[in-house]
Amino acid sequence: MQSIEAAISLLVLLSISASVMPLLEEQRDIDDSLYRVQLAEDAWRVLYLRGDFRDFGEDKRGTIEADMAEITRQTGLCVFMDGVQFTSCRGNMGTGAGQAHEITVSLSRTAIFNGTPRSFAFALGN
Repeated sequence: MQSIEAAISLLVLLSISASVMPLLEEQRDIDDSLYRVQLAEDAWRVLYLRGDFRDFGEDKRGTIEADMAEITRQTGLCVFMDGVQFTSCRGNMGTGAGQAHEITVSLSRTAIFNGTPRSFAFALGN
């Protein structure tokens, strides 16, 4: 009698396991796009609050790129502003020789550049 109960218990366990296993495999493909957008928003906010966009121009390139490099060090993602005009990862954007980069999230932001408002593409990638 105990062997019949054990066999039935084994069948129930196997059927439950068979129905749960596909659910576990589907969870591996988690969409992290919202997390990446929030991370890009936070990176922009950090640069803004540090004053990197006050009197913004080519003369502040060193300060901006140093702060971008710190964000890259902590997140592992390259920071780009207006393509590779200001970036924490020098190289090209996938054309020609050099290190290619892939943009994973891009935001449109406005900053005052040399006294006039200008819209920039602010992006994170690898």
